[in-house]
Amino acid sequence: MTVDTQKHCEFAMLAYQVLVVEKLVSLEEAADKLGLTYATLHGRLTSRTRFRADEIRRLIAIIPDQRLIQFFTEESGFVLARKPDALLDEASSIRQAVAQSVREAIDVMQVVVASLEAGTFLDHRDRAAILKEVREAEGAIATVRVAVEKQPPLRG
Repeated sequence: MTVDTQKHCEFAMLAYQVLVVEKLVSLEEAADKLGLTYATLHGRLTSRTRFRADEIRRLIAIIPDQRLIQFFTEESGFVLARKPDALLDEASSIRQAVAQSVREAIDVMQVVVASLEAGTFLDHRDRAAILKEVREAEGAIATVRVAVEKQPPLRG
């Protein structure tokens, strides 16, 4: 299996997880919004055929699940940041971003402590859970940066 084929299958499995297992959106609704038939979407999800770039873009718009976006950045030097909520003023946007970053940092600590207490620190499951939480915390901190950068400087 080539690296390209393997990555295609990994994305299809992730999309399958989000759509079929977790049912974040019904398959019928997703197919309709993607402009695909149910059978065509099923073919994409089972790796019989590949998702096209425009379908991936629409899928992410339909299901704004961070895992779908992280799939494409996981081997890069990039960290994902969520855009500030356009309905919030700058101060509220920063406050919300900071609160989220604190929650994510606490999640990282909880996973690490639970792993240490179990005595199996850094087995493959612990490592995957810790790295997942760290990626989410990195994204939350990046979101704080974006929110602060958006804030206009004070005039004095």
